[in-house]
Amino acid sequence: MQEKDGHVAVMGCRKCFKCDNICPCRALYRVDGLVRVDYSKCILCMACVKACPNKALVPID
Repeated sequence: MQEKDGHVAVMGCRKCFKCDNICPCRALYRVDGLVRVDYSKCILCMACVKACPNKALVPID
């Protein structure tokens, strides 16, 4: 997998847990039930963005 520029921002997580275990790099984790992104692990594959029904995970260039 190739690294890309940018990052994924978390905006309005509703704790639905649909993104759990979806990240192939294990870049997602939770703090007080809300999803967070470990940017040192994220490769911008967008699996989490596609999985989020609330559009709380947003790609930022």
